[in-house]
Parts: sequence; C-alpha cells; structure tokens
Amino acid sequence: MFEPTDGPRLFVLPPGVDYPAEVVAGLIDRMQGQPPEALARVTLFVNTRRMGRRLAELFDQGPGRLLPRIRLVTDLGRDAAFADLPPAVSPLRRRLELAELVSKLLDSQPDLAPRAAIFGLADSLAGLVDEMQGEGVDPDAFRALDVSDLSGHWQRSLTFLDVVERFFGEDSGEPPDVEARQRRVIERLVALWRSQPPEAPVLMVGSTGSRGATQLLMRAVARLPQGAVILPGFDTIMPDEVWDR
Repeated sequence: MFEPTDGPRLFVLPPGVDYPAEVVAGLIDRMQGQPPEALARVTLFVNTRRMGRRLAELFDQGPGRLLPRIRLVTDLGRDAAFADLPPAVSPLRRRLELAELVSKLLDSQPDLAPRAAIFGLADSLAGLVDEMQGEGVDPDAFRALDVSDLSGHWQRSLTFLDVVERFFGEDSGEPPDVEARQRRVIERLVALWRSQPPEAPVLMVGSTGSRGATQLLMRAVARLPQGAVILPGFDTIMPDEVWDR
C-alpha cells in the first residue's frame, strides 16, 4: 500500500470534511489493482465504537468486497496475547477504596478538608490516577517539581498523592486500573512490533493522541513498514505565527 520510508507515515484531513468517508475513499483508491483479499489484510484502529460503526456502514454501501478489520483501541487488551495480565479493577471499587483511604487521612489530619468532601475527593483522585497512569507518570515525578512559590498548597496536594501511591507500579500487588492496564497492553504490543512488525497495512484512524497510551500506539503505528496515522480536523493553512502561540 505504501512506499518504503525511513520516517513516520502521517496523513491529515482538514476540518469540515466527512472524515470517515474520506478515509474509506482513500483506502479503496490505494487498493486499486490489488487482489480482493488485500483489503481484508488491512487493520483499522479506531478510537470510538461510533467511528467503527460509521466506517463499516460506508463499506457496506457497496459494491460487494472483503472488508478490513476494524478494531477499537480499547479492545486491544482482550487479545489472547495479553491474557496473562491481571484484569482491570472496577472503577466503582477503586473509588470506594479511595474514599476509605481519604476518610482515614482526614481522621488523622482533619484540617485538610471537611468530611463531607470525602467522596468528591475520591472521585477527583480517581480521575488523577487514571490520567497519571495513562501518561506513564508516577507520584515521584510530582515530588520532583519545583513549586517553591506555592509550597504550602503544594504540600497539601502531595498529602493526597501519598494516598494513591499504592496503586502505582506493576509490583504494587494491587489490580491495575483501566488506564494502567491499557498502557501495559500497548507497551507490550509496541515492544512486540519492534522485533516482529506486521507486514500487512495498519492504520490509526480518528485518534489525535490526547491520551498518553493512545499516543504511544500512534507513534508505533506510524513507523510500521505498512503503517500510517490519519489525523482528523488538521488545519494545514493556519499561519505560522498562530501555531507559535
């Protein structure tokens, strides 16, 4: 499908176009002259089920042809290759555990926050843990920050980070959160691709890399022998001075 290249392979579509339709049209155009089964060897990684359904609907409009494999990024962890990874913990269970830990913290340091804020704090901490694990950041990275001008407020924040530290690291003994497991899955897949890259085309469709784990996968796909990332809504005519700001 693609000519060999030494760098990452990146395509963009501008804002306002029918992104799924353009992806399908471009893919079919590139497969012209290929045997019918060639399209079935293509894998499309999509960021949402809605995007996957839309792509499938466009292919179903005909004419009749073999279809590419359309896979949701968050379904990667269901592959048999990752069966040895422990399942992700229920988000509700994690929030209840955090609420209990916050309650104990406020018992020992009641000046940190009112007890009425326990569940709100637990929910905020759960969101923070998700983002940190998805980005591959552990609490030590926060402790190393120089925020001397906000030292009082920062020390209070670090107190709450101490509460969630037990949920970080593969050797923590705790079942992984959803984001933590997703990142482990992608890290393992990326490592596998370095030694055994797939020969068939792999396309990353619809993602912008706003999540750290997804961005890691996008970088790997873009460097595969027959891989490419297709960014949506990319403004190619924005002036440089605007980009610089």
